[in-house]
Amino acid sequence: MNKYEVGVITDSEIGCNFARRLKGNGYSCVLYNTGLERMSRGEINNYVSDMHQEEILTTTSVEIMLNLLKKPRRIFIVSQSKLYADTVLQELYEFSEANDIIIDTCDADYNITTARCRLFEKKDVSYLGVGFSGEAAGGSSISLMVGGSRDAYDEIRDLLKDQSSKFAGQECCAYVGPDGAGQYVKMIHNGIEYGIMQSICESISLLEHVADFDNNIILETFGEWSIGENESFLMQIAYEILTKNDSATGEFFKNTVSDKVGNGKSVLWLCESAAELSEPVPSIYASLNNRFLSGLKKERTSYSDLIAKEKSNIVLKQRERKTFVTDIKNALYLSLICVHAQAFNLLRRKSSVGIWGTSALDVAITFQGGAYIRSRLLSRIIDAYKNKPDLKNLLEDGYFISTVKRYLPSLQNVIIKAAEGGVSIPVMSSALTYLFALSEETMNTSIIELMRDYVQGTGFELRNSPKEKYSTDWKNVANSVSVIEMKNK
Repeated sequence: MNKYEVGVITDSEIGCNFARRLKGNGYSCVLYNTGLERMSRGEINNYVSDMHQEEILTTTSVEIMLNLLKKPRRIFIVSQSKLYADTVLQELYEFSEANDIIIDTCDADYNITTARCRLFEKKDVSYLGVGFSGEAAGGSSISLMVGGSRDAYDEIRDLLKDQSSKFAGQECCAYVGPDGAGQYVKMIHNGIEYGIMQSICESISLLEHVADFDNNIILETFGEWSIGENESFLMQIAYEILTKNDSATGEFFKNTVSDKVGNGKSVLWLCESAAELSEPVPSIYASLNNRFLSGLKKERTSYSDLIAKEKSNIVLKQRERKTFVTDIKNALYLSLICVHAQAFNLLRRKSSVGIWGTSALDVAITFQGGAYIRSRLLSRIIDAYKNKPDLKNLLEDGYFISTVKRYLPSLQNVIIKAAEGGVSIPVMSSALTYLFALSEETMNTSIIELMRDYVQGTGFELRNSPKEKYSTDWKNVANSVSVIEMKNK
């Protein structure tokens, strides 16, 4: 019997499409679809027939699949479920052998991915936790962010790169570091995705709150933005959604859908990691927090009755409208810059602490070719890292410095108008606060440090002596106080 080169374990169509992609790229493939248990007999027969015609062998167990593969085996796990890999990996651990390589594309906490690497090492099996973004259908976009053993990656580099998309002739597949680095980078991707989605939502909301702006004006305006500097895959999706009207009312179809938004765990993990590393990601957290607020439907409905009279449309004079629309466009772009800057700052910080050696440039290129967050802005980010690979903050790049200076007045004006009209724009607001705080040479936070010392005796540093810790005698009733150097603090 001929042995097959690659195995795919999945529970859904996304894994079947990935198997088709492998086959289309010249790899013989065995497919084990656990989702068959949800199919009728007729659906199973059609599925097996379709796969047979496409020369993809189907099987009914992990053990049989492994027996059909060439040794050492190469096995992909492909699912949109974060829990799917747990059960599959238990079986793979039992039946896998030394030098096998498991490529897990399911989202997971990067700490769990690290633990899985250690577990499979006991059997001399390589486990790669791979961040996956994009659709697996033939000809569509895929980005792969690979974490785990560098040696294992090098062994199957061609296999992985053959499946990924291309950007400027370069594969959107990168080795980003050991252990859980691949899933950490996917977590960064998802944080950016949340920020983009929420920023888009806020820009649409602002347009809808302008008095006398009808659907046609909003659609035309947003269509212009989606092909400008704000152009992105997600902007194009949003525009396409806006073109859909409800057949019964003629209103935007989106207005017939519940405003409660779901969320996964990955961005929560991102925020937890940022907190552990003391790295600010306020715009990303604002996007997550707004999803939490969206779930409080009863509370929001009740409270809206209490303050409804405080809300109104954004009323503009005719000559102000064009300027305000431009301001919203600029504010959207500036908020997206802040989202990306915060995410890449967090990645740089985590890579440094974990000694991962993750290349921000490689990550940006991987995102740009195949990921959901591909955009014109990412091309600017790629240019920034090409010009200076060790760039500490994207906002220090010349292009972004000049953009902040030009667009900051627009962001300020939008936030003022939103407050007057009672429009919630959490990501845009957090972007302004972030930019202001980041540019303050001296923050007015010393009072906080003194309150901490007053209550807990934590001590404080002096501006002219930042390397030493001091305290003072807070029981002294005099208005003048003296500092006391603290020892062993």
